[in-house]
Amino acid sequence: MPSSIPASLGRRVADCREQLGWTQKLLAEKAGLSVTFVSEIENDRRTPGTDALLALANALGSSLDYLVKGTSAAPPPRRPLVIPPELAEAADEDQIPLSIASDLMRWNDMVIARRSRGGEADQSGHTPSKDDWKAIYKAYRRLSGEEDDGSTRS
Repeated sequence: MPSSIPASLGRRVADCREQLGWTQKLLAEKAGLSVTFVSEIENDRRTPGTDALLALANALGSSLDYLVKGTSAAPPPRRPLVIPPELAEAADEDQIPLSIASDLMRWNDMVIARRSRGGEADQSGHTPSKDDWKAIYKAYRRLSGEEDDGSTRS
């Protein structure tokens, strides 16, 4: 982190992105946001909602505290990506690329956090099965436009 903390959320996002040597386009892709939206955030013309803010923090490897409040505490170190065995099996069978498998894990975590009372990760110990991961991948492909939903369009 820099010795002086930028004053605004937008400037902190831009500063983190620049430290990584990323373009706004790359950050937008990694966070699942539009380049225009990232630019508007960095220029303090828009304030991101919770989903976008979480996506930015995850993509940048930054804490929400730093982005929102400018807290100077160092962000936690990035954890190594650990693919659950059930997802690994589904990925092998359906030839899911590692980058997509990683996205599926984040997507699943965000859905669980959104459905929980406090926004925390699932504490029940439930792990999606291989078939669950395949269904999540199918939904991911459908929502991203990679897979036709079978309906006929006129």
